[in-house]
Amino acid sequence: MTQNTWFDAFFRAVTSSKEFKTAVEKDYAWDLKKWLKNMEKEIKKASEITSTFKKHFDTKEANEIWENYTYNPYINKIYNKEENDSKLDIIYFKDDNSPTFWFAWIAWMSELKNELNENFIKPLKFKFLVEKLEKEDSLDINNKNELYKKIHIAYKKFWVSIPTWLLFYWPPWTGKTFITNKLAEELWAGMIKKSVWEFWSSYIHQTSQNIKKFFEQAKAESKKWPIILFLDEIDSLLSKRTSNIDNNKAEEVSQFLQEFNNLDEAPNLIVIAATNRPDHLDSAILRSWRFDKKFYIWVPDFNARKELFEIYIEKKGRPHKEIDYTKLAELTENYVAADIESICDEVARDASQSILDLANLIDNEKNDLNSINEKILNSIITMDLLEKAIKETTPSTKFVDMSIYNEWLDKDKKKT
Repeated sequence: MTQNTWFDAFFRAVTSSKEFKTAVEKDYAWDLKKWLKNMEKEIKKASEITSTFKKHFDTKEANEIWENYTYNPYINKIYNKEENDSKLDIIYFKDDNSPTFWFAWIAWMSELKNELNENFIKPLKFKFLVEKLEKEDSLDINNKNELYKKIHIAYKKFWVSIPTWLLFYWPPWTGKTFITNKLAEELWAGMIKKSVWEFWSSYIHQTSQNIKKFFEQAKAESKKWPIILFLDEIDSLLSKRTSNIDNNKAEEVSQFLQEFNNLDEAPNLIVIAATNRPDHLDSAILRSWRFDKKFYIWVPDFNARKELFEIYIEKKGRPHKEIDYTKLAELTENYVAADIESICDEVARDASQSILDLANLIDNEKNDLNSINEKILNSIITMDLLEKAIKETTPSTKFVDMSIYNEWLDKDKKKT
């Protein structure tokens, strides 16, 4: 036990004096009151802030969003726990407008359509038909089905591979989604659209995991029914690997290539990739047994433009009169399919406006039947409206460096 020192005796003497106690009680009481008063102000201020936050942020929508998020203590950031659990959005096409259905409805590109039809559509349709017949063997057995199977066996003996990995490259707005949709219609296949940048994640290794999981899901779906997997903007992920590339990027490209190498596991999964910048693609994705089949979708020529106008006006059954499709094709040099579709949509909107105005006559009880019928008959697409819309529309190719595609096409032809 520590012995008392002279300081202990001195401290006891000072602190036990009457003068010391009076001074301490006076100062302490003043400081305590001041502290309590300040504390009361801060509590009131905190309460006001809490009430404001509760009023503006404690909503049903905010609570639902928060329930789908959790905290990651390892990298101190919030992430979506459902990031890797998203279900595939599969489109199944329905023939609700026969004149516009099927692959043949695509304007121009006869060379492309012939090649795809002979080497891609025809063999795949036959393959899917036989597979369907084999599944339904017990339900419908007839001579016709047996002949289909016999022909299929004879065809398989030639070991002809059906290209199920296609690369489409083109300038923007030339109709990549439209063409792929028509292929899916022709094959009666489901379609999954995916922009490649959607795989990206800020977490280390997560992008590779997203790619792997997505392909696993797509393969599983293709076992139930043929699926076309449309990968848009593929250059955003599979860009050229250089000495400056980081390890994560190299891992992502390698994961993607590995998934392509394993596509033999899913023979009914057809992969179509699209790019506006073929010159940016990594060479590994272009070699044989990957995207060895490449198709250039070029800007519509004269006959194509003429056919496009006929499709968007004539075949769609839009009310019109005396349309000079030859002149329209002459006026739209360098216009792409999206430009022509936009022109036709705009003119149809203008021509139909007067029909909407007829509703006011009915509302105001000025419903003269003859007058209404006359205005309906006069609400049609005319050459004047089309020519005006063309003048007001700038061709999309003016915003694109077309030399990129011409040079790549020349290189591809030389390799072939």
